[in-house]
Amino acid sequence: MRACPSAPTASHRLSDGARCLVCARVVHGTGPVCFCCRTVASQLRLPLVPLVALTEYRVGDRAHRRLRAYKDASVVEAREASRRELVADLACGCAEWSDGAPKRLGPFAVVTTVPSSARPGGAPAEHLVDGVPVLADRHLRLLVTGRGRGGHLRAGRDVFALAPGVDRGGLVDLPVLVFDDTTTTGAAAQSAAAALRLAGARVVGALVMGRALAPAADTGIPRSSGGRAARTTP
Repeated sequence: MRACPSAPTASHRLSDGARCLVCARVVHGTGPVCFCCRTVASQLRLPLVPLVALTEYRVGDRAHRRLRAYKDASVVEAREASRRELVADLACGCAEWSDGAPKRLGPFAVVTTVPSSARPGGAPAEHLVDGVPVLADRHLRLLVTGRGRGGHLRAGRDVFALAPGVDRGGLVDLPVLVFDDTTTTGAAAQSAAAALRLAGARVVGALVMGRALAPAADTGIPRSSGGRAARTTP
C-alpha cells in the first residue's frame, strides 16, 4: 500500500507569520488577507470562500512536474502513472477528513471541478476526482467556461457559467465543494465558486491538489524588478 505523502520539506515550508484568512498563506505586511485574495475579492465583489491546498510546490520541482505530467506528458503511460500517484495522494487527504469534510471547510453534498479554459470537454481534474470513491460518488459537472476572461490574477463573475441542463432550483442552498488540480492566486477557483454562489449554491470552499509558491512567498523578501511581482504560472 502506498503511504500518504509526508509533510512538506523544509524548502517548502512557509515562514512563521500571520496567515491569510482565506487561503492560509503567510501574510507579509498588514491585514488578515493576502494580496492575491484581496485582489480577487475586489474583482468579484464578493467575500471569498476558504481555499485549502493539499500540497505546495515551486515551479520545476518534482511535485510540479507530476502535476503537469498527468495532463501533458507525451507518453500515455507517464500520464497514467502520474494520475495514479495524484489519486493516491488525494485519497490519503480525504481519509484524514473528520466528519467527511476537509479541514477549514464544511461538509458537502456535491463536488465539482473548475473547467479548463484551454481544453475542450471536461476538466483534467475530473480524472483525479473520479479516482477517489468519496469524491466520485458526489461528482457532478456543474460548470463550463463562460463569456468572461480569467487569468493569473484575473477573476470574474462570468468567467464560468452553469453547464447546460443544470437545474438552478436544485442548486439553491446545495453545499458544493469546488476542486481543482493547481492554483497560484486562487482566481480560477474563486471565479468558479462565485458562479455557483450567484446561482444559489452554498459553496463550502475550494480544494486544490497543489498550490504554487511565488519566488518570494516563503521568505518575506521584498520583490524587485521595479516593484512588479514575479509571475508564477503552474
